[in-house]
Amino acid sequence: MNAENGVIDAILNRRSVRNFSNKAVPDDVIEKLIDAGIHAPSALGLYPWSFVIVKNQNMMKRISDFAKPIVIEGLKKSKGGGMTQRYLEMTGEEGFSIFYNAPCLLLVLGRNNAAFADIDCSLCAQNIMLAAHSLGLATCWIGSARYLEKDSGLVSALGIPDGYHLVAPLILGYPDVAPEMPGRTEPGIVWVK
Repeated sequence: MNAENGVIDAILNRRSVRNFSNKAVPDDVIEKLIDAGIHAPSALGLYPWSFVIVKNQNMMKRISDFAKPIVIEGLKKSKGGGMTQRYLEMTGEEGFSIFYNAPCLLLVLGRNNAAFADIDCSLCAQNIMLAAHSLGLATCWIGSARYLEKDSGLVSALGIPDGYHLVAPLILGYPDVAPEMPGRTEPGIVWVK
């Protein structure tokens, strides 16, 4: 397989995974993923990212327990249907973790004073997710984790540096169950020739 096919394969076959085995992700593998991440494009060459890696399950539970009531309240106010209702039901279940019992949480942080930090860090996160897939790992972007920033105690305990904010909370681990490929809506395309 040539490099191009490898990249296309990773893009087409990566899935958001919410079922993980108990197998720990080695630190050197996480470092390799971060190295892939920081090779993302960066506007003005500012490279505005920093990272926090959480392997402590008690800390992940603490974040999840803090975020769940905020998530539930927001979902109750939401006018979305389908998956919104299902996620509301799941979130309210006893013992549910917004991190789906993943062995690792990787936080991609953006520097507050960097132009386009959220875009750059999102590109970095995508590189990490694609690289993880290529190494047999699974990821999922957990938007609900963004609420952790509302708790200064959590921010401090996680060592999030002053001047940074959370952009991409990614769970990471070895997949227990590979999800089926979801359908894709055909995009609108305008050609200007």
